[in-house]
Amino acid sequence: MPFRHVNIGGMSSQPTTNPHSLIGIELARFACTLPILLWHYQHFYYVNGQPVGFETTAQPWYAWLQPFYLFGYLSVQAFWCLSGFIFFWKYAKPVAQGSVPFSKFALLRFSRLYPLHLLTLLIVAVMSWRYEAINASTGFVYPNQDASHFVLQLFMASDWRPGINWSYNGPIWSISVELLVYALFYGLCRLGVTKLWMVLALIAGSGAIYALKLTTHPVVLCVFFFYLGALTCMAHEAFTQRLSPEAQGPTLKAALGLVMAGTALAVIGVLRPMFFVALLTPVAIIALLHWVQPKSARARQVIVALGNMTYSSYLWHFPLQLLAALVFIHHPADLPANSPAWLLGYLGLTYALAALSYRFIESPAQNWIRAKVALGRARATA
Repeated sequence: MPFRHVNIGGMSSQPTTNPHSLIGIELARFACTLPILLWHYQHFYYVNGQPVGFETTAQPWYAWLQPFYLFGYLSVQAFWCLSGFIFFWKYAKPVAQGSVPFSKFALLRFSRLYPLHLLTLLIVAVMSWRYEAINASTGFVYPNQDASHFVLQLFMASDWRPGINWSYNGPIWSISVELLVYALFYGLCRLGVTKLWMVLALIAGSGAIYALKLTTHPVVLCVFFFYLGALTCMAHEAFTQRLSPEAQGPTLKAALGLVMAGTALAVIGVLRPMFFVALLTPVAIIALLHWVQPKSARARQVIVALGNMTYSSYLWHFPLQLLAALVFIHHPADLPANSPAWLLGYLGLTYALAALSYRFIESPAQNWIRAKVALGRARATA
């Protein structure tokens, strides 16, 4: 069975001789969606751009889900790390060797990312304008619902400018920033920046800029985690090729022990959550790649299907929240956000819509665009 990886940044990877050798990445991607959905659960309490009657501890099952409600936003950085791993694994050498032209690289990104982005943007724009018309407000959650921000969203450039640019389908901000890093990655690979010391230099440089607060633009943090993913790819290659099977288990246990120590430091407030994610994500990626290697074709299909829901769930969950706000717009206090049943319904509907979206919208649109471009090129050269 051919196996593809499709990351939240829209990457579809090459088949590999071992069809489930990287299937742990799919599970990691899906696992990262839940914290973001729970972090954004607070949106159900918003009215006219402000949380009303919102108490963090009143959210469903708070005692069990507290880390996700408080720090779920950090999954964005984990996704950036996963993207770096996959892009470095698939593209670093081919791009450096000149076998992947930028036009092809850009087409693959565009065809994977843009169709669903455009659809959800238009849906959110219509609902947002309706919400504002009824409430005479500046928006449900995100404030910049104007023509200029719509144009920026249309070109996936909403967060290229400095400052806070929340608008329309707000979660797209991380994809917008990641596009800049895709371009940087391609350019650096063409210049041969693929060696270990070069990757370490990029991580150190972006980390220093972030730590010293020389700029608040999120692209710096995206570069850091993206190339941390590239470093993780190198570490995974060394782990599988240079360590004997007997040594791999103890090495992983030692790494997990380091993560446990980091967890303890994070809990007592010594280690900042962002640095904890930078420690946890690479170890988790390598551990999942090592341990998640199902022999069952059905199990592989299920995990791949879960991974395929990642981008869809990321772009559909806010439109669903906005729809709920419109349903309860005249009586927002009646929205049962504190109910566990509402939480389960929100998660279930988001994932169900994500699965349908990938099957009937994303994958067909991606294939159609690529086929049209291929046909156009064939006619041009005929």
